[in-house]
Amino acid sequence: FNIMKKNDKLKHKDKAYVLVNSNKMEETLKVFGHNEKISNKILIIGGGNIGFNLAKNIEQSFESARVKIIEKDKNRAEFIANHLNDTIVINGNGLDEDVLNEANLAEVETVLALTNDDEDNLMVSVLVEKFSKDKRTMALINKPNYSLLQSSLKIDDLIDPRMNTVSSILKHVHKGTIENAYTILNGEYEVIEADIIETSELINKELKNSDLPDEIRVGAILRDDLFIIPTSSYIFKKNDTVVLLAKRDQLPVVENLFRISSI
Repeated sequence: FNIMKKNDKLKHKDKAYVLVNSNKMEETLKVFGHNEKISNKILIIGGGNIGFNLAKNIEQSFESARVKIIEKDKNRAEFIANHLNDTIVINGNGLDEDVLNEANLAEVETVLALTNDDEDNLMVSVLVEKFSKDKRTMALINKPNYSLLQSSLKIDDLIDPRMNTVSSILKHVHKGTIENAYTILNGEYEVIEADIIETSELINKELKNSDLPDEIRVGAILRDDLFIIPTSSYIFKKNDTVVLLAKRDQLPVVENLFRISSI
């Protein structure tokens, strides 16, 4: 992995990881030759941990997005409704056509079936395809064999929860100020966002003297309202937010650098 410089050239089939302001997402995709329309009207089937956290993330990251969740358990529906600000929560079964009509499926652009039941997720996607063929459908699938059905059922994407498990766990178990962690390349690497606090070993050190392993690369720094691509002489300061790429086996090193105490 290399942090690219201004004059570096990308080649065909290169894979680039880009840090971008959410309101520049569509513009950035076009630069890379992708003209996909960013979905602003999203329907989530299943208000479990994945569906709830996804809606919460969308609320925080995409102001223009409009999200609805269908959750069949009444108590769970009430809970997520109380903990989300702009998401509409509907108590009902996502396999019920009347409930889908209540969610105004005709106006939805993307449907994500994220219940804990593989069969229900597949059936929801099929039902959506039956009602409207121009929806993007995504289904959470735990059983690998079901991936063989993706093409025949005309589901756009299958979500493998194993690809997200590491990141989800990391966000809750890290001892320090690691805010976000995203798994890439089949879980081999993590893209991590972490704050530098008073006890961090990085404070007042230049990047070149930070003794970071080769498997950990600093990609960007957020300091107040500034977005910085650091050079080797960059000096870390308290409250800097560091975006870095780390190989999975180097996560204890990252954890140590950003933890609150030596415990």
